[in-house]
Amino acid sequence: MKNKNVRGLLALVVVTALSFGVILGSKALAQDTGAGNGSGEAKVLEELDTKGAENIQKAVKTDKGYVVTVKKKGYASDIVMNVSFDEKGETVTKVEVTEQNETEGLGAKIADAEFLSQFEGVKAPVVLPGMKLEGDSQEENSTEELKDAVLADGTYEAKGEPMDGYTDQVNMTVKDGKITEVVWESVGEDGSKKSVLSENGEYVMTEDGPTWKEQAEAMAAALVENQSLDFAKLDEQGKTDAVSGVSISVGGFVDLAQQCMKEAAGITETPVLQDGTYEAKGEPADGYTDQVNMIVKDGKITEVVWESVGEDGSKKSVLSENGEYVMTENGPTWKEQAEAMAAALVENQSLDFAKLNEQGKTDAVSGVSISVGGFVDLAQQCLNQAAGIEETKEEEAETPAQGTQVDAVSGATVSSTAAVTGINDACAFLQTVK
Repeated sequence: MKNKNVRGLLALVVVTALSFGVILGSKALAQDTGAGNGSGEAKVLEELDTKGAENIQKAVKTDKGYVVTVKKKGYASDIVMNVSFDEKGETVTKVEVTEQNETEGLGAKIADAEFLSQFEGVKAPVVLPGMKLEGDSQEENSTEELKDAVLADGTYEAKGEPMDGYTDQVNMTVKDGKITEVVWESVGEDGSKKSVLSENGEYVMTEDGPTWKEQAEAMAAALVENQSLDFAKLDEQGKTDAVSGVSISVGGFVDLAQQCMKEAAGITETPVLQDGTYEAKGEPADGYTDQVNMIVKDGKITEVVWESVGEDGSKKSVLSENGEYVMTENGPTWKEQAEAMAAALVENQSLDFAKLNEQGKTDAVSGVSISVGGFVDLAQQCLNQAAGIEETKEEEAETPAQGTQVDAVSGATVSSTAAVTGINDACAFLQTVK
């Protein structure tokens, strides 16, 4: 009886061992074929060289295509994403956000499946509504109107919109009708300059290539030498091969340099406004809807009113005066800040004064600390109506910017833009190494 029990126990041990062997073998086989648990994970075939590639942390070629790890500055943090592409490196197959610390309930939604799933199967580059790719500027920036233009002597300056924590600016000097000096700089939020950082080794793009400062100076020198921007033929990534050693995107430089030249040539883009009353309303946000009313008389803006109306018909101007809508204990009320922005528009007769940062705020009007992006958008709509170009939005919808259009996270334009431009950076990188 004892021997039978021993034999039975041994048999049980053998069967158990065989079972484990079968399970382990199956798992190993599944991993080898990349089909474990139906995951279909790609097998890495080659790691690509990313030295000198801005924002690209890692890139690999797989048996299914490519995977690029890209980092972009968002609203509150750096956003790191793994972007997967097909074998051609053009169609996005998957986007995964691996690191981010954006605002909870707003920018953080870029990591949600609802936002990321829209990229699957689309062809890069991708754009948000109204967004322009750097390469799109080439057609718009035609220098035809500057041909044979006479430049007035003086010093001119143009600044761009903040991007990745930096703001491009171009200063140009014209003497005896000729461009004698051009300076291209990019200034950080803390006042730091890319020219200085790149020389100090704090802003490095490549270990052995020209620094950012050297490339910026080369572009500026080319403009002085050519006395026009005709030489700067940009590709879809806003880059040019017309200047030796320049590999960075120069679309921003071209835009700003052209602004300086137009100002020197006396070319104005200020439209003629027709007398009348104009109104524009925004989309509801946080329970309120912004609206701007504008009166034009004798071709001049004479009155602007900015209001924000609640779902129940309440007005922020009234609520803020009554103490029911309080932003700060001792600062200007919402009404006072809205009136200050409206007065600034009447005084300037254009929105050129309203330089917005990444949060839609401006330091151009004293005492104004609220986000004014909505006001600027609606005021521009009123100006367009007064100038007879009220159908601009419809025309843009019919002829969208080059690229596949996707939707932004509502209320998180900066975070959404960072994600989209990161995907485009990944695609652009692949086109240079494939």
